[in-house]
Amino acid sequence: MEDEGNLLSRMRKIFSGEMEEGEDAAEAVMDMVDEGYRQGVFLSSEAQMIRNIFAYGEKDAKSIMTHRKHMVALDGEETLENALTFILEQNKSRFPVYEEDIDSIIGTIHLRDAMKCYFNEQLRHIPIKQLKEYIRPVSFIPETRSIDKLLKKMQEGKYHMAIVIDEYGQTAGLVTMEDIIEEIVGNIQDEYDEEEELIRQEADGSYLADGMTEVEDLEELFGIQFEEEDYETLNGFLIFHLERIPTEEENCVVSYGGYDFQVLSMENNIIKTVQIKKRVLE
Repeated sequence: MEDEGNLLSRMRKIFSGEMEEGEDAAEAVMDMVDEGYRQGVFLSSEAQMIRNIFAYGEKDAKSIMTHRKHMVALDGEETLENALTFILEQNKSRFPVYEEDIDSIIGTIHLRDAMKCYFNEQLRHIPIKQLKEYIRPVSFIPETRSIDKLLKKMQEGKYHMAIVIDEYGQTAGLVTMEDIIEEIVGNIQDEYDEEEELIRQEADGSYLADGMTEVEDLEELFGIQFEEEDYETLNGFLIFHLERIPTEEENCVVSYGGYDFQVLSMENNIIKTVQIKKRVLE
């Protein structure tokens, strides 16, 4: 009960403005949330959502975008028939459409609209860029756009997707409304998403991990403290330590934090699969 009283006392000080000089309000709230979670006042999901809200205002489009390497986009020269065949193989509902290359995006098309057009036989064999009535406008934003301002812009324009442009005017990636909402409420599923298991334990006790696994997840699972470098994924961590992009034939192993990280497979110059084993001390 004493701890609960201390928590309520801290809440009153924060929200009444009676904080000590030099004390940061955001940090005080975060500390309060952590304390509330330890005492069982907040569920884990509730505490995480509050943390996400405070982190939300500090992030920009670049920090949450899907990088251009991972964008699934359609060549405007493709016929509707070919494009729809490709679309149906994906787990997405909206697709950027480009002319010539990914740096010349002209809009987006929705799966529903593509299927609607397909029922008109006259449209099946024309390039999708000519389906102007169904190509929806897309917003272009700089990498530095804060996500709170981006959310407001997308809501006002009723956009579901924005293309992120780098300082050279090229496509850096894309951000969806779903990406922004996930920053606050955590991961949500698209209507065509499938559950994706990024880390899987094997029978021998080792783990297989996707290269896009976030290092934060590895820290939580293995109790490893990664250095604060310019990477967020397992792929970035390994490339940082190898100082190059490896090949499958190299059989690369990085030893760190008591574990061996072995590169098993590559895809488009990105580390796809990694085996993680507890290092055996000789």
